[in-house]
Amino acid sequence: MLSRGMSEDQVVEKISQRYGVDPSRVGEDLQTLICRSAELGLSLESVSIVEPTVPEPFQDGDRSPIGSAQEQVTRMAGPRMLDIVKGILGFALFDIILSCRSLEALCSVVRSWPVRHRPVASESNVVDGVSGAVARAAIWYPKKTLCLQRSALTTCLLRDRGVCANMIVGVRPMPFLAHAWVEVSGKVVSDFPRVKIFYQSLSSY
Repeated sequence: MLSRGMSEDQVVEKISQRYGVDPSRVGEDLQTLICRSAELGLSLESVSIVEPTVPEPFQDGDRSPIGSAQEQVTRMAGPRMLDIVKGILGFALFDIILSCRSLEALCSVVRSWPVRHRPVASESNVVDGVSGAVARAAIWYPKKTLCLQRSALTTCLLRDRGVCANMIVGVRPMPFLAHAWVEVSGKVVSDFPRVKIFYQSLSSY
């Protein structure tokens, strides 16, 4: 709303009416958001709003938020050691970018990461292999990794393997929560499929 030109008072009034929340609380949360954005070097002008997509109806065959134990083992099986090593190095690189520069700089790196032109025999196998590699790299990496780092790394590794992937950053207005995930051809591959119901997509990198 702010990036579209609305004043802070208008934003507070609109959100408090929509969700039935006390305006003073909304005002405090909004100020916290603005201050935190400034600390991260993320200006309102740099945020590009994309239209929310309508998710496909949930089918019995879709993955559950957690998934069966057998499915998790299958997805974890067989990641390439090279991808795991790249994952650990990638986590270190993104840590340095976030520590020394800003969130905006990390997103710029992901946005400019090229897709390598190479034949992909099975896109789903590549996605599963990279997802497993990132999961193992996160276990072995000495610091805690957040969804933004994991999504950025997954996107870059998939592009290295010839898969056109995008990192999506979304928010949930009330209570305010931010989240990042990866999509390939509009389909969520790094999270449960219904994540787009709970978070409105803000930017795609």
